[in-house]
Amino acid sequence: MINQFKHWLKVRLSRALAPEIDQLLGVDQKLEEVRLYGIAPWYQENFWEPPVQLALRDLCRPGDVVFDVGANFGGLTTVMSRMVGPRGVVCSFEASPRIVDKCQRNIVLSGCSNVQLFHAAVYYKSYGTVPIYLGSHLNDSIYTDQQNESAAYQVSTIALDDFVDHTGLVPNLVKMDIEGAEFDAVKGMDKTIKSAKPHLILETQPEDTNCLDFLREAGYISIDLNTYQIIESPQDYPAGVGIRNNLYIHRDRLSEVAYNPPFNFEECATLNATDFQNQSNGSIYLATPLILDKGRYLIDVDFVAQGKDNDLTCGVKVGEKVIFRYHAYSNLLASSYRDWVIHLSETSKVNFYFEFLNGTKDDTLSIQGAKIRKVTNFQNESTNLYV
Repeated sequence: MINQFKHWLKVRLSRALAPEIDQLLGVDQKLEEVRLYGIAPWYQENFWEPPVQLALRDLCRPGDVVFDVGANFGGLTTVMSRMVGPRGVVCSFEASPRIVDKCQRNIVLSGCSNVQLFHAAVYYKSYGTVPIYLGSHLNDSIYTDQQNESAAYQVSTIALDDFVDHTGLVPNLVKMDIEGAEFDAVKGMDKTIKSAKPHLILETQPEDTNCLDFLREAGYISIDLNTYQIIESPQDYPAGVGIRNNLYIHRDRLSEVAYNPPFNFEECATLNATDFQNQSNGSIYLATPLILDKGRYLIDVDFVAQGKDNDLTCGVKVGEKVIFRYHAYSNLLASSYRDWVIHLSETSKVNFYFEFLNGTKDDTLSIQGAKIRKVTNFQNESTNLYV
């Protein structure tokens, strides 16, 4: 499912960005690179992994040292750079030789002068090498599930404990998304975990409990960033979910942050199919926008779709301004991207939207309803995902 999304994304980026870039560049090689690897301009809203981004905006403070392990194209590196500001430091790591130069270009174009990018595979030991196997687009990895597949590259390794010792840069937060190699990297920062107790955001497969078990033993709690549920075992995830992003906070540091359980949920609204209005072009909106007070909200949207040859964006708007967005084909969104998280800085009139792009449509898209809950722990948080 993830590979299907990555292939779809590559095709759509190429199509969608082509006219604008044709006008600006006119150079075939640069045109192709920007079509496939560009992120939103720094002055526009960044919707790269919005639930993870919201936690980064909560936890990255001015002057912090933070690490982005598996920086990819720099979508979250740029957010971390803005949040720690000119007195802060962002150390980003990208192992894939075919991605790292695109990441560096995006960092430079975004004006992130407080970021240093390192081309190395973060691992449990330094001074070795690991193979890099090519993913369909965004997901190159040191592991492969294909028998007899040849590695495309060999890349040098670095352990974060060694990096911290060498640079003297001790992270307050580490975000890590390295396609199944997270436990290797966590083992390589054991000393830093014990001494500094940094906040950690790790991508994980629900059935893989290596990082969960290791960090719980080290004194951390784990929070699913889409549901704000405490994760102690795979049974704590919603049924049938795929890749998740977990936030780990050490118990000794819970008083520093709003992510301090137990989380308190307030039921705000329950919507059904009749609360949504279909448009002739296939797009769907709330018939009547909701008025929500400031605060953190979990939105569980129940929708179904079978289409795979379409271009759909869905999410939340305040007035005409998009504040949360997912973008893929309708079947993937309906099966894997149904739990949304938003933070409102003031009382707002919000709408849920499903909009088809590039003349596409899916008649099988159907909104069954939605449930909106408020996480009252964040009532006084000033976080705004959208600046």
